[in-house]
Amino acid sequence: MLVTNGLKGGSVTGLKFRNSPNWHNLIANSSDILISDIDIYSRSTSENEAKNLDGWDTYRSDNVIIQNSYLDHDDDCVSFKPNSTNVIVQNLYCNSSHGISVGSLGQYPEFYDIVENIYIFNNTLSNAVDGARIKVWPGSETDFQPGLGGGGGAGIVRNVTYDTFNNVNNDATLRIDQCYGEKNATRCAEFPSKMIITDVTFKNIYGTISKRYDPTAGSLICSGPGTCDNIRAENITVKTSSGKAPRWGCRNMQEDLLELNGEGCFPA
Repeated sequence: MLVTNGLKGGSVTGLKFRNSPNWHNLIANSSDILISDIDIYSRSTSENEAKNLDGWDTYRSDNVIIQNSYLDHDDDCVSFKPNSTNVIVQNLYCNSSHGISVGSLGQYPEFYDIVENIYIFNNTLSNAVDGARIKVWPGSETDFQPGLGGGGGAGIVRNVTYDTFNNVNNDATLRIDQCYGEKNATRCAEFPSKMIITDVTFKNIYGTISKRYDPTAGSLICSGPGTCDNIRAENITVKTSSGKAPRWGCRNMQEDLLELNGEGCFPA
């Protein structure tokens, strides 16, 4: 609905968005941008599902702040697309989204994707598919769904922090998916992602999960040894709807760096 392209220094504040036909905001090829006090609401009024209604997507942009806003919509609350650097996202309330997401990245072999220096602080997500999410494609091309495929692209996700994150009835609280679009785990392991994920911290993550996967509260899946490094979880106090101890699916993780509550990691 609103594209901010090539802006070098500026702000977007105090706007209301209603029933966007696609992404609400794209920030591309821009730097030194402040986004604040935005109100977003988009819902389908027919039997057709509303799709691709991301709140914000950043692309090839540096030094962006997104803050103090309310969103009620489908798809990603915020998505950091290729070459998003030095971004702060703080004080958002997002209802019914797919999470605050790094990616997807590595979709196109001809491009090298970078997302680094991302700080996500003091946000609440409710009734979401995921809370904090990182999604990158595997090392070979795959068909995710009709009209959407990819994989084989290289790059790096580096220095990303999710800090003080309130989950309210979300299906999953934490998710790293290095096999995005590939349902065959054997094939993903055979062709691990060329997107390296390093220096990621999830800390002060709390709230409740929905009944959908209960008692599994999240998953941290890396496609092969060495594709993820220094992934940390600190002060995770998530609760399940059932009252059972939460459990976490893990693969190719340094589990001694993961202070996950409940039963901790199980092989996924």
